Order: sequence, then structure tokens, then C-alpha cells
Amino acid sequence: MWSQPMSRRLSRAIATLALFSLVMAAPAQAACIDRQTATAARIHQFETMMMVVSLRCNRIGYDMRGTYEGMVTAHQAPFGQAATRLRHFLGGDGIDPHSGGFDRYATILGNSYGGGATSFATCQTLDQVAGELAKVPDVRLLAQVAETLIARPKLDEMACAAEN
Repeated sequence: MWSQPMSRRLSRAIATLALFSLVMAAPAQAACIDRQTATAARIHQFETMMMVVSLRCNRIGYDMRGTYEGMVTAHQAPFGQAATRLRHFLGGDGIDPHSGGFDRYATILGNSYGGGATSFATCQTLDQVAGELAKVPDVRLLAQVAETLIARPKLDEMACAAEN
């Protein structure tokens, strides 16, 4: 399955990112979306975050786009399933990919990552995570990494705000 060095590198990268996300995380709040939708939202948000980060890293001279694209190719099915679930959740008709609120949500999500600070260290860490995920097309690993990096999906925040 995984080689020992690759498994250790991925474990270290996940541990580093988990610690970083714990330090930066907002206090936990009650979930306003079901567990399966939350998992889909995390996976989609992780994919969006990695896309935007790869573009920001390229802008500062660190090109990780190939690694990002390898990760997306390796996990094409779960990324697609997550997007489909979110389209249905946001009121899409399942036929027209632009029906419902998915496009608006995806734009909000992309914009939320567009202005973040970018450093070579961050680029190297996320490039390593993307590289390891590209080598291991396992949906459970993808979900674990997404949950580690996305403590609370933005969709849950938006759903809770709409309820209040």
C-alpha cells in the first residue's frame, strides 16, 4: 500500500497542518448540515483551497500546479462526487450544473482563499501533501486530510447563518 518513507512524510505533513489548523481554528460550533454533506463540503473546499494555493504559490515563484493536477487526477471520482452532492444540497436539478446556488457558493469559496498570505514554507508543505495524495488515490486518506485541514466547512457556516 504505502511505502514507509512516504507514509512517514505524509504523517508528518498532516501532523504539521493539523497543529497549524488547531492554532488557527475558530471555536467549534454546532453543525447545521448533515455528516455526509459536511464531508463532501470539506473535500470540495480542500480541492478549492489547493487550487487557489497552487496559483498563489506560482505567483511567488513556487510552481506546484503539476503536483496539484496530479492530486486532482488521482482523486477525480471523489472530487466529482463531492461537487455533485453539493449541487443537490444547494438546490441544483442534477441536470444543469449551473442550476441552484453551487456556482455562487464555489465563487465565495474561491474568493475566501484568494487573498491569503503565501510563503515558500506553506507552498512546500501543501505541495508535499498534494504529492502524497497524488500517489495514494484512497478516498479515506483524502477525507482524512480534508478533515484535518478544513475543521469546519464554509458551507456549514453559511447554513448556520441562514438558520439564524
